[in-house]
Amino acid sequence: MAETPAMLDGLRVLDLSRVIAGPYCATLMADLGADVVKVERPGRGDDLRAWRGDGMSATFAAINRNKRGIAVDMQQAEGAGLVLELAGRADVVVENFLPGVADKLGVGYAAVSAVNPPVIYVSVTGFGQTGPHAKRAGYNTIAQGVSGIMALTGMPGGPPTKVGGSVADLAAGFLAFGVANAALVHRQRTGRGQHLDVSLLASTLALLPDPVAHYFDSGKRPPRVGNRNPNLTPAEAFRTKDGWVQVVIMNPDQYTRFAKALGDEALATDPKFQTNDTRLVHHDELRARIEAALAHATTATWVERFEAAQVAAGPIYEFDEVFEDPQVKHLGLVAEVDQPGYGKVKMLAFPVRAVATPARIRRPAPLLGEHTAEVLAELGLARAEIERLTARGVVAVA
Repeated sequence: MAETPAMLDGLRVLDLSRVIAGPYCATLMADLGADVVKVERPGRGDDLRAWRGDGMSATFAAINRNKRGIAVDMQQAEGAGLVLELAGRADVVVENFLPGVADKLGVGYAAVSAVNPPVIYVSVTGFGQTGPHAKRAGYNTIAQGVSGIMALTGMPGGPPTKVGGSVADLAAGFLAFGVANAALVHRQRTGRGQHLDVSLLASTLALLPDPVAHYFDSGKRPPRVGNRNPNLTPAEAFRTKDGWVQVVIMNPDQYTRFAKALGDEALATDPKFQTNDTRLVHHDELRARIEAALAHATTATWVERFEAAQVAAGPIYEFDEVFEDPQVKHLGLVAEVDQPGYGKVKMLAFPVRAVATPARIRRPAPLLGEHTAEVLAELGLARAEIERLTARGVVAVA
């Protein structure tokens, strides 16, 4: 029986990006079956390769799986011409040069759309294609600082604190992935391609619709409140006998069940704690009372009790504990890949389960220039021409 085609089977994506945000967008498309060709600089490649120092790192492998890789020097006219020819055959082009750089290289939206009008051209930058900050380099922590997410994060009285992980890059990667596919649907209906301007700044700010709404509603700068919700309580991390548990109470019925499961039903009848508003006023006293009760049992015990009482709660894991959780294992969120140049490497799998067309890791990340000859041959270049370009340093072949 023939295998069901993947969601994006037959789609051609040209990935001119590097590091995380742009490459992750292209990787998500590759996981769903797109043929993604990643273009890198000869001799150096994507900066993530150097994180281990020998041309292949675990991070590069995770961010660039399922792609074919070619090495082309776009600073040379012949190299830029080859990339433009590839872009002319692509459904989607992803790039993350500073604004104007792709145009100078001859592979910007104007040049690509001139030879490929239906192309979906995705530009991922720190601050967008236009505006007073457009020329600034943008990285994860820079975007976190400018977006305000760092201002919201940290303990009371403490400094602004970055959110763990590359959340700004990944927010931009996920948004670029989503809007590129939406643009493909629009193209199917109208035949029209378009240029998509994705920025780390806007993508990170898009993670904050509720704090933004509260800020504009109150007109007050939100304080840093650590692990608690500033508008709801109890909704925070509490210490237990052997660790931490996160509890979120959204309505009066849940609060009553929480107090009963906690073994302190008077919390539900004490006037100081009967409504969310009064609990916010007396938060410190409420927190101390809750933690006094939680100190008598382990996190696992409390999670079990709260789950039985239909109260939202969960353990707060140390990072190595995450991957021992039975639900993480059940969902298959970790994949292991045999990666040339590295060995076996574990990485996150595609995060969505699709019944009919599941995502698959079909190939490891490419070695630098691994598929240069293969891809150029698909453009119609003869072996002698590829050898000439290699000798001139226009391309590199692994």
